[in-house]
Amino acid sequence: MRAVLLLTLILPVCVAHAQGLELQPHPFHARDGRSVQAELGTLSVPLRHARPEGPGMSLRFVRFKSTNPSPGAPIVYLAGGPGGSGIDAARHGRFDLFLALREVADVIALDQRGTGESNPHAELSHPWAIPLDQRVDEALLDTTMKKAAAEASRAWTAAGVDLGAYTTVENADDLEALRKALGAPKLNLWGISYGTHLGLAYLRRYPQQVEHIILAGVEGPDDTWKRPAHAEALLDRWEAVLRAEGEQGPGLRARLAKLLKSLRREPRGVEVTDPETGARRTWKVSPFDLQRTLFESMRDPTTFRRFLALLPALEAGDFAPMAPFAGLLREGALRPMSLAMDAASGVSPARQALIRKEASKSLLGGSANPGALVAGDVPGVSDLGASFRGPLKASVPVLLISGTLDGRTSPDNAEALRPGLSKAVHLVLEGAGHDGLFQSDPRILERMTSFLKGEALRDERLEIKAKP
Repeated sequence: MRAVLLLTLILPVCVAHAQGLELQPHPFHARDGRSVQAELGTLSVPLRHARPEGPGMSLRFVRFKSTNPSPGAPIVYLAGGPGGSGIDAARHGRFDLFLALREVADVIALDQRGTGESNPHAELSHPWAIPLDQRVDEALLDTTMKKAAAEASRAWTAAGVDLGAYTTVENADDLEALRKALGAPKLNLWGISYGTHLGLAYLRRYPQQVEHIILAGVEGPDDTWKRPAHAEALLDRWEAVLRAEGEQGPGLRARLAKLLKSLRREPRGVEVTDPETGARRTWKVSPFDLQRTLFESMRDPTTFRRFLALLPALEAGDFAPMAPFAGLLREGALRPMSLAMDAASGVSPARQALIRKEASKSLLGGSANPGALVAGDVPGVSDLGASFRGPLKASVPVLLISGTLDGRTSPDNAEALRPGLSKAVHLVLEGAGHDGLFQSDPRILERMTSFLKGEALRDERLEIKAKP
């Protein structure tokens, strides 16, 4: 009897190992000190799925077992970025969501290839920088990024990195490998931002294997490059919000236009301190610096209101409050996965032409796609092509979630998908930004849970109250 019991206990692990999957008990600790018993999974996949006998790589994930005696299809969380870690998302702010969704099915926090614990080259990065005393514009940033990307590609290739293996298509094929290894007939997908881009790629390639899919902050197949018109529309929405709150005077757009005009006449000097050396340097703040600050701040209402709090000082000629933005705007680091993924997804010629036209008339100029790169800029990366970015048709139940104050993924992105998604419903969150698409209101989780249980939802708009 003891031998039979032992065989029963070890058989699932042996079978999983034969499929390239290993699972082991894992006490999962959240950042706030809470913990829950979970499983740590390791899945072996080909580096290139078209070459199954070639080099491989290991993917890591954490599985939170369902509390439902009759669980549905596994729910796989697809992090944003590209470059975000699903395991870190579960460990930090979304821990409660992972636990709550266990009432539907097993919930899997996946580290996609090249991220978190699935990154075989975690030590690799390549810096880029533009001197603070140099006046920057869109052309200079583009040139700087292309040069850095070419240098990074050469260095990483020499280090044994296959940049061409980091594409959203390979990422989608990883999900299919995971489904097969788990022995699951279908998957439920739950993605945000870039995770929606990945989820849509999986839906296109494996429509019969998707039970439900939640897409929050939608990045459609051809949405990797952002439209300046969406940023302009968001500025108008913010103007309306501020008017409704009682703001008087010329209005937000007029104030920003005046400030940009003054910077075109004369860039402002801001004294900044190097955090490593303590040396003092002067940052020559250009109009493009301000445009980028504006665009980055519009990601979420909380960050944009912080920028609005600085605006009176800037209008008075005091740009010292912008000092914390110097390092964010003038330097950074490229990493293999995020660089290659975005470059491979690329942009269609029609969308690129539209973006250029919109940027030429936009108050924010080209700040919506600063230093954006395509496959031709990154040696070793191939463009995924028109078929990847083309219209998508599917009859799978889809829950689209958008925030009206989201400066990264406009609700228009979700609406653009509607003609091809016959079973899509759209939950629009009035007043939510990119960071509030799941937890800014408890009703969001209620809708997600109902949707994953197969309950019928309808298009809906929820007013999200700003947190004090």
